[in-house]
Amino acid sequence: MNNRNVAIVLLVILIVASVGIAIMFLPGSAPPEEPNVRPQVALTSPSEGLTVSGMVTINVSVVDEEDLVADIFIDGSLIAVANTLEWNTTAYPDGKHSIRVDVVDSDGLDDSDSIEVTVDNVEETLLPFSDPFSVLNYNILESGHGDEWLTVIKGANPDLMILVETGYWDDNSNEVLNAAVSELNLYFPEENPFVGYCAQNVYYPTTGEAILSRFPIKSFRQIGVVPLDDGSDYDVTHDFIEAVVDINGTDVYVFGGHLKASQGETEEWRREREMEGMINYMDSLGNVPILYLSDQNSFSPYDTDSLGPFGMELGYGPMTMMLNPDDTTYGQYASTVHNFTDVFRTLNSTDPGHTYGHQDRYISFRIDYIVVNSFFEDMLVNCTVIDDPPAHTASDHYAVEAFFHWNISLIHEPGSSGNEGSSEAMHQADLPRTVQSQSKATTHLRFILQCLSEELNVRDKGLDQFALRLVQVF
Repeated sequence: MNNRNVAIVLLVILIVASVGIAIMFLPGSAPPEEPNVRPQVALTSPSEGLTVSGMVTINVSVVDEEDLVADIFIDGSLIAVANTLEWNTTAYPDGKHSIRVDVVDSDGLDDSDSIEVTVDNVEETLLPFSDPFSVLNYNILESGHGDEWLTVIKGANPDLMILVETGYWDDNSNEVLNAAVSELNLYFPEENPFVGYCAQNVYYPTTGEAILSRFPIKSFRQIGVVPLDDGSDYDVTHDFIEAVVDINGTDVYVFGGHLKASQGETEEWRREREMEGMINYMDSLGNVPILYLSDQNSFSPYDTDSLGPFGMELGYGPMTMMLNPDDTTYGQYASTVHNFTDVFRTLNSTDPGHTYGHQDRYISFRIDYIVVNSFFEDMLVNCTVIDDPPAHTASDHYAVEAFFHWNISLIHEPGSSGNEGSSEAMHQADLPRTVQSQSKATTHLRFILQCLSEELNVRDKGLDQFALRLVQVF
């Protein structure tokens, strides 16, 4: 290209640019729009972790070019659209509650902030320990669908529970956890209140566990890595949870578990490593009382013949490790400290007790367990699979509930037989506290009748039906 053509091209470019600039500054021309910036919202008061009572001022700071007003939520329920609110905490039960604020601008850009506070309005006097007490293990399915799973829990009225697949309960400062605890405490006003903890940093609805307890929880932690026999560490699929719970003055180690799901050799191997590592961890604690409540996704070696599973092959490894130290294949992974007992199968030798498959006629098996060590071996009263409505539609798992008789003369050093005086202790039980649900009242009555039958040396196979009739009458 010669010099003349270059000059022409440059002149054209200069003219076009000049015209564009001139148009921009013509009268009435709008300046270029700046890109919309996402709004920013923050809870300025109260502060995270604060204990509050009475009327509490909630202050919200919003930074945006628009005049935005925040949505204010308590435990996931919208209570106001405001940037300042006087919150009456007396309308909520004592305990932890989540405060969340959301803003959205006209372009749909949004922001959120949340905190957790503790409401403390009532000078509470905890009810004295009541015997027997119950524990519940329940996979509620993907963070809990609807409210039917809560209905199941209300019907059972356990004193301590492990919930599996709590998923997003930790979001927004444990918003769903706190809502569930509050609803249960409002439903059972005459009982000691529940406190709850759940797994944190959970990114899928099918993982995570939570513990809710009427007994004081002294510590809580997640276990994401477990030690194997060869000295290596193994990353588990779903973190275990561990809580030290004060049950009538005794520190009990309560574990919630959820082993890897699905069929296949690889998945079975993963479940086996998770169980191997968890047994090693429990052994490292020494001879302490243990409650292990878990969706094991595997079968018990004692569920055979008419009790056995059908429709899927999930393997027997994890439960065989726990229950049968003499097994030629899995006995090498058994505990060297604890003797474990499958509570349901020990108390129900002929009931299949299948907890999974009720929503699919082609499969049926028992994979949800309550397992205890020898500390509890003389305390077992009753264990049931809860299949009453609405359990069938509430979750793809049925809940398992176990009752324990706790009497000071039965408390013995873990590992000892604990048989001395146990018969006498069974005759000293006082009437249990008034209960809210028929299912729990039935079990309490059954417990009383068991004591009477032992005193009279009578074994009445109709105790359950008799207790139920008494409940219906009274």
